[in-house]
Amino acid sequence: MAKLRVGLGVTGGIAAYKAVEVMRSLQKAGCEVRVAMTRHATEFVQPLTFRALSDAEVIVDDYDPENSDPIAHINFSQNIDLLLIVPATANIIAKFANGVADDFLTSTYLASTAPVLIAPAMNTTMWEQPATRRNIARLKADGVKFVEPVAGELACKTVGTGKLEDVENIVRQAMWLLSEPGAIATGFRGGRGENHPVGETPTPLLRKEGSLDDLSSERFLITVGGTREAIDPVRFISNHSSGKMGFAMAEAAAARGAEVTVVAGVTAVEPSKHINVVRAISASEMHKAVSERLRDATVFVGAAAVADYAPANVADAKIKKDGRETMMLELKKTPDILAEVAANRHDGLIVVGFAAETNNVIDYARSKLEKKKLDIVVANDVSKPGAGFNADTNIISILTADSADDFSIMPKREAADRVCDAIKRFRGEHGK
Repeated sequence: MAKLRVGLGVTGGIAAYKAVEVMRSLQKAGCEVRVAMTRHATEFVQPLTFRALSDAEVIVDDYDPENSDPIAHINFSQNIDLLLIVPATANIIAKFANGVADDFLTSTYLASTAPVLIAPAMNTTMWEQPATRRNIARLKADGVKFVEPVAGELACKTVGTGKLEDVENIVRQAMWLLSEPGAIATGFRGGRGENHPVGETPTPLLRKEGSLDDLSSERFLITVGGTREAIDPVRFISNHSSGKMGFAMAEAAAARGAEVTVVAGVTAVEPSKHINVVRAISASEMHKAVSERLRDATVFVGAAAVADYAPANVADAKIKKDGRETMMLELKKTPDILAEVAANRHDGLIVVGFAAETNNVIDYARSKLEKKKLDIVVANDVSKPGAGFNADTNIISILTADSADDFSIMPKREAADRVCDAIKRFRGEHGK
């Protein structure tokens, strides 16, 4: 069987060194990888690195006197099964979207009939700029697929969305795209119907578990972060939830085509601006926000750490400590949002809960699944290193009534994709 051929385009960003890891992983998966670089990319990684690892010429400028092929952008583009751009800068995305062909890589894009997968990496502000969003929308309309960036600390020391997705997930998405029936045979880029023979209907990229639009028929409603229950105008009861896992779920579902609405409490991170976020600080506010929006959802994910109890009486003014050695608070139960959603679900709604525990994790999670009549529970031991609050990684187990899958430590964005896989699988198996 012939090897799958990947054209790897590398552009000028600090994440360019990750392209080396992508190339090596693709090679281990049995792919033949050819590399094209922009001039700015060579300031971060030398072409010699890719040439030594691929044993093939690395093209930066097809007009370079040392280039053996005077029309390399044509021959390169016509002999690949996938064009993968890692990392993709805002600049290259803008050029692709507007048909600019002023270097080898942009000319290759215009000359290629292969599917295209782009993994962007840039500053959060650049990622969220209206111009960038328009360019991405244009490319998506043209059938280009994206492995969207994740939230984290960026090279510029700011925290936000723009960090290159994990190498493992980029390669996983590339391999899924390569495995799609019709993608290689027709070179079909979704919206670019001109790539099929005259008189034939192109075979679209099929939706399957893990493909980039396999959740496009779903509407997610996700609760995120912790809640604050007021004691007085100054003090409150809360917890350590950062919202990182919930926002990772939102990003993963949105990247796979789902319509996503987040009801967010107090969080330590901010989501991408292209995700619809409704703020709800207290448990009662979150309950109200969920109730108002649940009817339109097909998947509910309760990732928020909602306070189980709130002060029964909230003081109108700051409570003074003068003369007090102790203070007694009477607490009342808050609405159990997850249980209420499951008990009053409408037809077709999948209900997913999270169980953050410190001991007997699987037993407690299984009990939660059964008592609240959930479809899926995601359990994690928050006492373990790398799985606690505010961590960028997680260690999860995904439970249903008849299955349990355990996963080792991984980035929260990757863990979120595993949960999305489970949701997609549950939908298919149970016909909900």
